Amino acid sequence: MRLIRLLKRDLAREIHDWVDDGVIEPRQGEAIGARYGIDYRHPDEHSFGYRVLVVLGYLFIGLSLITLIGANWEDIPRWLRTAGLVALVLAANLRGWFDYRAGGRGAAIGWFFLGGLFYGAAIMLIAQIYHLGEHFPDGILWWALGVLPFAVLLQSGLLTALMLTLAYIWFFVEAGEQFFPVLFPLFLAVSAYQLWRGGQSAVIFLATVAGLVLYAEYSLSWWLFDEVGFDVAAENLVLGVGLFLVLQAGAYWLMRHQAHHAIDYGVLLQVWVLRFFVIILLVFSFEGPWEALIEDDWPQTEFAVGLALACSALALVWTRLAGAPLLPMLLSVGAYLLMLAGLLLGSGEDQALALQVADNLLLIGLGVWLVVQGIVARVSHFFYVGVLCILLTGLLRYIDLVGNYIGAAILFAVFAAILLGAARFWKARHTEAGA
Repeated sequence: MRLIRLLKRDLAREIHDWVDDGVIEPRQGEAIGARYGIDYRHPDEHSFGYRVLVVLGYLFIGLSLITLIGANWEDIPRWLRTAGLVALVLAANLRGWFDYRAGGRGAAIGWFFLGGLFYGAAIMLIAQIYHLGEHFPDGILWWALGVLPFAVLLQSGLLTALMLTLAYIWFFVEAGEQFFPVLFPLFLAVSAYQLWRGGQSAVIFLATVAGLVLYAEYSLSWWLFDEVGFDVAAENLVLGVGLFLVLQAGAYWLMRHQAHHAIDYGVLLQVWVLRFFVIILLVFSFEGPWEALIEDDWPQTEFAVGLALACSALALVWTRLAGAPLLPMLLSVGAYLLMLAGLLLGSGEDQALALQVADNLLLIGLGVWLVVQGIVARVSHFFYVGVLCILLTGLLRYIDLVGNYIGAAILFAVFAAILLGAARFWKARHTEAGA
């Protein structure tokens, strides 16, 4: 799958230019556009830059009015302040409703977005007027719940993004107050519903997936510890890596769909899961993290093992159902379970060193595999991530081996051989393709 799916607006503009310049026929432009689910005749119909400017414009209108009111807040009678805030919210939303009835959906969404900002300001200011500060995160929750129906009814990505932003703020504030954010999955479900209905947004998709992982991790922390909070144990790492194996299988499943937006989400998910694994492997390419995990109490060892096995089984089954190649997932699951076994069964510095070596070998192997896949499948993202993976491994090992120049020299020689071999393989493949 090509990364170009994530750059479809640029592709639409290119196809439009190619047709105008006579490089390709309109029929060919339509065929290319149909392959990626785009209409090249309207490349700027949903210009991201235009929408950003409009959103920022409405945002600053709201801020200017709130600032103006705040400057004279104490001089205004209490009843007038309350009535003015309610009137401001109603005025913005009524204007949005009239625009929507008149067919101006874009303008209506802008007014409803502004009304959502006024609604949040009204909640906070009215609570201040009447000293309603019993549990202040509830104000953010009611703000998010107030935006939710507008996001659903209008199928608006902008309003869904506002709702999700407020939900995330409420989640962290509620958790910081030592409470469990029970309703957070509701907002994730609404976002997933919007995406399923065809409202395509990479930001909302990633925020929804990240929210699922965050909620699962926080729920595990709640269960592991007596006090609620962001305390993290070794079991959280086991769950995190296991969930991302499942997400990789989900990416395979999405990319096997016929719907263009599902394929796009699959590509996007695969890209970010790959980046996550590379970052995790780089962090654990040092001995210190392994030592910390070995020395951890592991209060729920049996649960951690069961969790790892459950995630592994789900990832393998989902990959199989998606019809994707099973070998990469089998290797990933095998490495995951073997390293967990090494953590649980080992002890001492020797065990930490062995796991560090295994991690570095896995990094090099992943880098080589990505380079080869990038060349064979002509996916530039795989190729560059693979090269970056190898180079960062070499750099980190050089930092870690300062003073041991012979070891560092041997390691760099191995990396040089890998990269030069990849270059020869690239040349051979492209020569064969051109023949």
